[in-house]
Amino acid sequence: MLSNRYRARIRRFGRMMMNRNPQCLCSSGDCLSLAEVPDGQKAMISCNKNLKTIERGFYLGMQISMFRNDANEPNLIVAVGDARYVLDRRIAQDIKVKIL
Repeated sequence: MLSNRYRARIRRFGRMMMNRNPQCLCSSGDCLSLAEVPDGQKAMISCNKNLKTIERGFYLGMQISMFRNDANEPNLIVAVGDARYVLDRRIAQDIKVKIL
């Protein structure tokens, strides 16, 4: 079990890591949001700041396939590797991709 002194050190280290804001490496006009990718297109993820989607496999350099992206629906269906995910359009706006 950790003493209070070591707990405080670990807590400070975690807080330092949380304050970092990773910047998107795309130049303006290179990337578009995942919500703008048309049906049947493949794309590569170039910027993602959402930790929950990174844990699901939406990390930098991963290739995705768009299955359904209707403008009238609030969700879109995306394949990453062998898995398919239903993403909310608001979350998909934060993920930047480059079309292949």
